[in-house]
Amino acid sequence: MAISLRTSRVCSEKTFPAPLVDGALEGTQGRKSYGDPFSTSGTHAPSGAVRPRAVEEVQEVVKLANKHKVCLWTVSRGKNLGYGRSSSVVKGCVILDLHRMNKIVEVNEEYGYAIVEPGVSFFDLYEEIQRRGQNLWPSVPAIGWGSVLGNTMDRGFGYTPNGEHSQSQCGMEVVLPNGELLRTGMGAMKDNKTFSLYKGGFGPTLDGLFYQSNFGIVTKIGMHITPAPEAYATLEVSVPKEADLIPLTGTLSDLMRRSIILNSPSIANIFRIALTSKVPEVHAKLAQYMEPNSYVPYDVLEEIRAEHNWGFWKAYFSLYGSVEMLPALIQTVQRAFSTIPAEIKEEEIPYSGIQTLAPLGIVDSRSEKGGAHVDFSPIVPPSGRELYQWYLTAKQRTIAAKFDFFADFHVYPRYVVGIELVIYTLREEARVLELCRNLLHDGAEQGYMEYRTHVRYMDQIAAKVDFNDGAFNKFTRRLKDVLDPNGVLSPGKSGIWNEGVP
Repeated sequence: MAISLRTSRVCSEKTFPAPLVDGALEGTQGRKSYGDPFSTSGTHAPSGAVRPRAVEEVQEVVKLANKHKVCLWTVSRGKNLGYGRSSSVVKGCVILDLHRMNKIVEVNEEYGYAIVEPGVSFFDLYEEIQRRGQNLWPSVPAIGWGSVLGNTMDRGFGYTPNGEHSQSQCGMEVVLPNGELLRTGMGAMKDNKTFSLYKGGFGPTLDGLFYQSNFGIVTKIGMHITPAPEAYATLEVSVPKEADLIPLTGTLSDLMRRSIILNSPSIANIFRIALTSKVPEVHAKLAQYMEPNSYVPYDVLEEIRAEHNWGFWKAYFSLYGSVEMLPALIQTVQRAFSTIPAEIKEEEIPYSGIQTLAPLGIVDSRSEKGGAHVDFSPIVPPSGRELYQWYLTAKQRTIAAKFDFFADFHVYPRYVVGIELVIYTLREEARVLELCRNLLHDGAEQGYMEYRTHVRYMDQIAAKVDFNDGAFNKFTRRLKDVLDPNGVLSPGKSGIWNEGVP
């Protein structure tokens, strides 16, 4: 097989007709094929897959790929729903599926860390900690079947105080594009005992080079884990008006900057609140409108909101501390929200690292089984003002495209991940693609960019990285040429290509 990435972004469609390739971990609706289950297009379909069990096998696969000029697309478990799952930028890539590399190398309760391989899911890590009876709360994203390593390398997040996964990562093992094995940080020294304790190491910090990139294949990472607190409380803060998003977000981010709130609050809008409620009458009313080429009118959502005394926005977060501290933390939060019309409730379910698959159910809510979703995920300043203005524009775009705006906003001390989750049916795919292109354009006009994206939009986002005549993209191309001259590792990942590729 002779496939050149130096002359084309397509891996020789004559050589690789991209048939349906089976062998992936089971996904939505029992699918075991590689690719994106939320698309009818074969534009990003792979041609085959290889599933190594050990790092030595990964090294051998990479060497063979260089020898035969075969392009690989790396996935950890292939659960990247809403962003392309196990589809590749370049059609016809061979999927390098690492899910069989599933060792939990170490879990250290005293220092609060774990070392895992790519195939370890959030379920796996949680269950191992439970089996050992360790007093740790691992951070888990909304759906727990994904890879701890894969989620981290895409800068994913969870809901405990160590939920900003890229910041909690410490120590990394990487197979380079020539098959050589590298360890970063303190791991650069053989048998160093602080591999997962001190991220900096000696000299340059290399870890960041491998986030959302195609400069290497990460085969192990260390992750810091939150020790289980003495006491916790999970709170909901609801505000009644659409414009109340501004003080709600601003207050939450201020409380985070002052370390009152330690985990990332999630903000839901009235559509998400209604859709995820357990009230049959609400679901019956929504179902009248949740069909292809339709959306739930906002006057209907307002009726639902008023009838059930729900807020237009609801934030969910937890407080952690000692038994003595927790009552004071709750009082501090109550005082912070006393100046706005907010309702605060204490819930029983904590953000305690317990994983779930429950959110998958919303995908089929648009009247048809086999539904789909895509995420649009810009990074916005945290005052609430900027988020509200972006939201109003995105909301109107979404309504015009005849979809519902589902808010999954995540607040951090100095930024907000303004995720819009768009639920659609496969026959609406063309319209949702146009919506995403418009959201991307509008966000850039407002000065914002996504923190991650679906494989089909990677080049479009990279084109927005234009400071100093695109100096960033020029630099990544030079790195790609030096590290991976044959262009075999995940070509086009995050818009990173070898020089000379059109």
